[in-house]
Amino acid sequence: MNLQRFEEMTQKEKDEFSRICNMLLSVTYILRESTDRRISREYRFIESNMGLFEDYLEMSGWKIYKDSQYGIIYVRNVDGYNKLTLDKLPTVMLITMRIIYEDHRAQASDTNDVCVTVGELFGKIVNEFSLYPKKPPQKEIKESFSILENHNLIRKVDNSYDDFECRFIVLPSILIAVPNEKCKMICDILKTERSDLSNEETNTALVD
Repeated sequence: MNLQRFEEMTQKEKDEFSRICNMLLSVTYILRESTDRRISREYRFIESNMGLFEDYLEMSGWKIYKDSQYGIIYVRNVDGYNKLTLDKLPTVMLITMRIIYEDHRAQASDTNDVCVTVGELFGKIVNEFSLYPKKPPQKEIKESFSILENHNLIRKVDNSYDDFECRFIVLPSILIAVPNEKCKMICDILKTERSDLSNEETNTALVD
């Protein structure tokens, strides 16, 4: 068992293991590249002690994975517990970011990160994909961005999501959070929901 490695650690290393383990369970995704394009301290530590993390997390019903191609370490609960349930707006934002990510990445293959503006995102959501009839309240938008940022799916570049020119990075972890088949399924559900709503509005107008 790799747990013996924990007993051989210094107290500083044990504290670091505890901090990073809790961080991993909280944010789900740890990216190889930090904001300064260097290998992140957390990613490097997990990579160096992968066996220990595997054994420790397995005892609590978690499995740890490493995607070397995109530089992502992440966890999944084997029994499906602790799943994050998103409301409609962050779900719509996440799916749209996933589509934008694929489009941008096809054009610029030299990086796994994709830079997007708030305006570009909501232009897609409201105008191109018609997933929302109009721009949602700013408070809901900021809260949704915060959820996605806290789980290492995006990284803010500029100061405030209030500004439509605000840039943010869509991280490669979005490929794992929303795989192709899941993206298509959710898009179909949202489009059906939007179509049903339009029909209800038309029927109401005819009755009036």
